[in-house]
Amino acid sequence: MEDAYRNIGRLYLALLSPEQVRGDRLGDDAMNRWMRDVPPGASVLDACCGIGTDVLALHRGIPMAGNGGPWTAYGSDLSESLLEVARTRTSAHGLPGDRFRCSSFADLARIADWRRRFDIVLAAHAIYTAPDGIEQECYDDYLSASLRGMRAVLKTGGYLLTNMRDWEALHAAGFPATVVENRHDGEIFRCRYDWEHGSTPHSLHVATLTFGHNGSPDGSTATVRFIGRSVDDMVKLFHGAGFRLVRSSRSGSATDPFIAFMLEAGA
Repeated sequence: MEDAYRNIGRLYLALLSPEQVRGDRLGDDAMNRWMRDVPPGASVLDACCGIGTDVLALHRGIPMAGNGGPWTAYGSDLSESLLEVARTRTSAHGLPGDRFRCSSFADLARIADWRRRFDIVLAAHAIYTAPDGIEQECYDDYLSASLRGMRAVLKTGGYLLTNMRDWEALHAAGFPATVVENRHDGEIFRCRYDWEHGSTPHSLHVATLTFGHNGSPDGSTATVRFIGRSVDDMVKLFHGAGFRLVRSSRSGSATDPFIAFMLEAGA
């Protein structure tokens, strides 16, 4: 599967708040709240760790979250280019490089020493994407394989915290173009989302992400594919992969709405 962020580099900071970069909080508000109840010392995998911001927050115990952590933090991602950054950033805080692995969600099941290892797996802002080559008729198979891969590394009774875009709400809003902006060390980083959306919430949708900073002409783009699913569709897939829905919560904004799920892994 293609690494959509291969040439983004530092411009990826547009998608991250200063608090996230410092490891003070997780990127999803609901997950940030839910992790408060996880006891210190739990083994936690961020299965789409990007440049390691959530892994750093887990390692630090998410200072802004209150009583949680610190936890034993691990990270995996499909993008080796992002993992290189994650290893470098987190090594300064004492995380060894072998805590990170390059893997798709489904291929987590192939990592023998991670099988049934984790108390919590996080998969924020990633599982609902559709890699190149995955079309609508086989999308549910892809999602099921991804969920089974994460189930394989969870202990029985462990929890998967994941989310999806609220496709019904986004479709009702007309898929507006949005700009994400964050300031880091005096520089302003921006990312604009422009949608080529399908005719229904459950169609193929393509987002073009245009990155830049400080008005510089230098920039980069990434194209990400999505195939919408309803909450009921997702709950059926969760159950089929061996998970029980514990709770859900809406997050994000009116122009970028999300739904987060807490799922318990069965025997």
